Amino acid sequence: MLTIGEFSKICKVSTRTLRHYDSIDLIKPKKINEENGYRYYEIDQVKEMIMIERLKKYQFSLDEINEILHSNTNILLDKIIVQEKKIKNIISQYREIEKQMKDDILRLKKGFDIMTFVEDINIKLIDTEDINILSSRQLMSTDEYGKYIGKLFEIISKNNLTVIGPPMSIYYGSEFNEDENDTEIAVPIKENFKGTKLLPGGLYATATIKGAYSNLSFGYGKLIEWINKNNYKITGEYYEKYLKGPMDGGEIITEIYIPLIK
Repeated sequence: MLTIGEFSKICKVSTRTLRHYDSIDLIKPKKINEENGYRYYEIDQVKEMIMIERLKKYQFSLDEINEILHSNTNILLDKIIVQEKKIKNIISQYREIEKQMKDDILRLKKGFDIMTFVEDINIKLIDTEDINILSSRQLMSTDEYGKYIGKLFEIISKNNLTVIGPPMSIYYGSEFNEDENDTEIAVPIKENFKGTKLLPGGLYATATIKGAYSNLSFGYGKLIEWINKNNYKITGEYYEKYLKGPMDGGEIITEIYIPLIK
């Protein structure tokens, strides 16, 4: 058998961490000496420890790892598939941040203000037609938008429906909550289908925002400023159209729509 120190050296995990794993029943020593409390591990537990460390690298929580290791069913494949999608989304976000930083560095080297793009946001007043949408509304975090858009496209593919516009999100509620925002994810489709509805057309103030989704706040700010300045009144929920996303390559392009009356 291996002492906790030997097991620690082999697995490259501190003894403090091993004691914590023991306390949460993640991986327990095979034997504890009743007289001195020394912990001992079997050599075959090295494989289990390597598995734990691999799942940690995949950004699973210790609770999730515990569930995977001690579940009576084989849930590992499903868990890793879901986690892979999360990691891809995080990578995409960081790539967009990296691109934005490079653009800002270039602007600063040229002596420009990195916020000059705000002045380039143009506000348009348009009349829109009703849009037939397949949608799903629930409380969700901002990180879950892609997941719910993906589920709608699964329904579209399974039922051979015809997409006639980019994905959208419609926002409800009086305030923003990053973790539980009342949001309706939608995809415009041609057919009347179970779960479809009409998004009413009408008069909208709209702005096109290029770059990271964090830039949308400036677009909303300019829209609200323009609406108040021109004596319009907001009549309903805002929505966004995602013309180009992080996975499409190139610059992200988003349109914001706010319904109005004079």
